Amino acid sequence: MEEPQSLDHAIDPLAHPTLADVAAVSGVSIKTASRVMNGSQQVSSATAERVKKAATLLGYRSNRIARELRVGSLSNLVGMVISDLANPFYAGLAAGAEERLAQEGLDLILATARDDGEREKNLIESLLERRVRGLIIVPSGEDYSHLHQERKRGFSFVFVDRPAPYLDADSVTVDNRGGVQSCLDHLLQQKCKKIAIIADTTNIWTASERIEAFKQATFRSKLDPKDIFIITNIHTSDEAALATRELLADHPEVDGIIATNDLIAMGVGQTTNLLKQPVKVVSFDLFPTANLLNIDTLDHDPKRLGRLSAELLLRRFENPMDRNYRTEIMKVEMRGNEPVGRRSS
Repeated sequence: MEEPQSLDHAIDPLAHPTLADVAAVSGVSIKTASRVMNGSQQVSSATAERVKKAATLLGYRSNRIARELRVGSLSNLVGMVISDLANPFYAGLAAGAEERLAQEGLDLILATARDDGEREKNLIESLLERRVRGLIIVPSGEDYSHLHQERKRGFSFVFVDRPAPYLDADSVTVDNRGGVQSCLDHLLQQKCKKIAIIADTTNIWTASERIEAFKQATFRSKLDPKDIFIITNIHTSDEAALATRELLADHPEVDGIIATNDLIAMGVGQTTNLLKQPVKVVSFDLFPTANLLNIDTLDHDPKRLGRLSAELLLRRFENPMDRNYRTEIMKVEMRGNEPVGRRSS
């Protein structure tokens, strides 16, 4: 048997300790060190203890992902591609998904596409190269047909908040039309007569859906077209604050505003509070500072949406190539009402 080497064994302190380093320090072969680190029972307890002690002293960590790749399996990682982690909605979405996946021993990796379709495609390819078990994607791109082949290789996909163009896939979306109707009804119940909607860029599917839902809802409610105002292409809180200021300067009679997401709602609420104008504001998204800004919200909890997307992905793991794709539609109502889920296939 080889004599154990001291820790003066020449190891670059900046390099990651290798299995060979562990074997050299503990005085065993690399094969024996590998058996110990992989939990084999074919090694004496004294030898195993010596190898583990050497690994601890060196700070050696087994490369679990590399080991899984060598045997051709997928890792225990799940990738999640979102638009912007700084946005409270996406942070909540990730938290909900991570919470559910952790219950199954899976780890979540986050990547932000910033609503850039080309960047998103590169991120997806990078995550797949790392053999993630599956992906939860908030789509920013225009074509996902390239994932057909990846699905045949055993990867699983779930799209959340928006459907995937040119790909039949499992998805979790929100009842955008019902949600906007609830927002409008809430303002009408508060005697609002001149109502505006402030929405994101129209090339984003959710924004387009909510704008169209607003048009239909105001028509059903028999509101006069001259009493409704539609402002689009607002992407940040600062843009929403400026748009609100301009809206109320040009139309001081406006007494109700629907903000189609949390960032817009923050900008709207900050402005109406600053101007001290009697305007009722309702947000499609639930966010932490809504009460401080005196904004009513739907029960659109992003953590709940994240948990639903993770649950759907876990089901997909059971049969990645099953062609019976599921669509989960999360119902949303004004807070204080109990939401009712709807499921279709």
